[in-house]
Amino acid sequence: MLGGIGRLFRGQMNKRIGLLYFSPTATTKMICRAVASGMGAADPKVMDMTRPGSREDMTSRPESFMADLDHVIVGAPVYFGRLPAPARECLASIKGKGKGASALVVYGNRDHGSALRQMAGILMQNGFNVHSAGAFIGQHSYSAIVPVAMGRPDKADLEKASAWGMNSAGVSKSLALEDIPIQADFFSKSGKGRPLKPAFIAKRCVECGICADRCPMRILAPDTGTCPSRAAEALCIGCMACVFHCRQKARVVRASAPMALVIKYILRKAAKERREPLIVLP
Repeated sequence: MLGGIGRLFRGQMNKRIGLLYFSPTATTKMICRAVASGMGAADPKVMDMTRPGSREDMTSRPESFMADLDHVIVGAPVYFGRLPAPARECLASIKGKGKGASALVVYGNRDHGSALRQMAGILMQNGFNVHSAGAFIGQHSYSAIVPVAMGRPDKADLEKASAWGMNSAGVSKSLALEDIPIQADFFSKSGKGRPLKPAFIAKRCVECGICADRCPMRILAPDTGTCPSRAAEALCIGCMACVFHCRQKARVVRASAPMALVIKYILRKAAKERREPLIVLP
C-alpha cells in the first residue's frame, strides 16, 4: 500500500506543474505555492497575471505558456463575491487542451460569492479538466478599518493548502460545475459593491515609483504616486497593492465616517469568527 502511494506521488512529481495567479498583495501567491509544494513541485513554472505587461504577454501568445505543463494551479482573490476583471479576462484567453487544473480563490473571511464557480467555469469552458477546487481565507483588504482575518493565511492555512495539493495529486476525475458551491450573502448577491479607493498622503511620498510598478491596472504615475486623471482613478479595482507595497505609508486604507460604519456593519460577523478553507474534490 505504501509503495503504491510512493509511486503515485513520484509520478505526480514528474508532472510539470504551473502556477497561474493574480495576487496584488501576495496572499494568493502564498496559497498557490503551498498547494504546489503539496503536489511535490519544488520548482513550478510561475505565470503571474498581476502586472499588466505579463497579462498582455499571456493573452498575445497563450499557447506558449501552457505548452510544457501537465497541470496548472490557478488562483485569484475575491472582490465583492466575484473574480477581479483583469484575472477573468486573462484566464478567458488561455486554452487548456485537456490539461489538468486546480482552481482556488482567496477571500476575506466573509464569503467567496460566485468567484470559485466562475473561475472553474472559465477553465472548463477553455478545455481544462478541473480536478479540484478550494476557497481559502486571507486578511481582509479593509482590516485597517475593522480587523478581519488578521495574519491569514497563517501556518494552519498553508498546511491545509499543502495537504490539499498532496491529496489531489493523484486525482484523475474531473469536477462538474455544479460541484462548486456558491457562498454569497446579500451584499455579494446585489452586484452593487464598489471598491474603496486608497487614500494618498502626498507629504509622505518619496516618489520611489514602487506603487506605480505594482499597480495591476497601471493607473499611477511613477514620479508622483498619483492617478493622472479621473478616468484613470475610475479604473482602480481596490486591490490595495499600492498600500501593501508602499514602505512610506503614503497610500493607506481610509474611509469617511459614514462609509466606515457601513464597512463595519458588513464585516461585523467576519470580524468575530474564523472560517476554514473549503476544499472540493471529485
